[in-house]
Amino acid sequence: MRADMNSEFDPRPLQSLGFSEIEALIYGYLVENSPATGYRISHAIGKQPANTYKAIASLEEKEAIVIEEGESRLCQALPPDELLDNLERRFRLNRLEADRELKSLSSPSMYGGLFHLKTIEQVIQRARIMVDAANEIILCDLSPGPCKYLAGALSEAAASGVIVACHVYAGEEIEGVHTLQFIDSDPALDDWPGQQVSIVVDSVEHLLGLLAMDMKTVHEAVWSSSNFLSCMHHNNIAAELQAISPMSKYSGPSDDVDKILGRISLMQFRPAGLKKLIQRFGSGDALRGK
Repeated sequence: MRADMNSEFDPRPLQSLGFSEIEALIYGYLVENSPATGYRISHAIGKQPANTYKAIASLEEKEAIVIEEGESRLCQALPPDELLDNLERRFRLNRLEADRELKSLSSPSMYGGLFHLKTIEQVIQRARIMVDAANEIILCDLSPGPCKYLAGALSEAAASGVIVACHVYAGEEIEGVHTLQFIDSDPALDDWPGQQVSIVVDSVEHLLGLLAMDMKTVHEAVWSSSNFLSCMHHNNIAAELQAISPMSKYSGPSDDVDKILGRISLMQFRPAGLKKLIQRFGSGDALRGK
């Protein structure tokens, strides 16, 4: 008796692992009905024999099935756990090869464009990558939603020796991070049309985003590795933190927050982005006749 394809089987997860639709259908069928001939498989999955035989050959090359020698050419599915282990091992090897090849390419020219981020996942992932790459200083202004997602990464950066200072809005206390929050009601909370993420790392790169209040969509968000724009954004957040300090509650590792805030301005701290900008375009000494 011929067994038909299980109507509840969804081939899409296997397709996401590199199988074609017909390959996924064949493998799924064989998991339940091995061994089987190519002719029987084609009828069970409702595909033309020629296309089925071609896909069977491809599955054999992928080591997803084995084919018995002989006239009947019976097909047997590899156990799913074994198949998935093989796919994972192959992915790791391919990733290493791709990484090696990509690193052998020459570095791109410096480009400081603005890149729009469209999803919450993109915004949070990019912010975490930035924070993980920090070497000297991180300045940020974070609404409660983004702060919740980034607090762990900010704390880890602070533990590694990076200075992290942040304007917060909901009493967040982040280990190792210098946080400031208005003592009285923050005027920004009354009319601002969303949750804000504003972060600059080493004045090398920055991210600005306005997210929906429910943190499900992005109103607008941009990321840039422009040293010039990042230097300007560093100055903006530093000035904001210094301005709100007298009216704010401080939480953090310092006994003298004014001393910390006094050295975070761009020209005082002189982070990597400023040094790169000067190296690229020169300093203001020429204007002063030096």
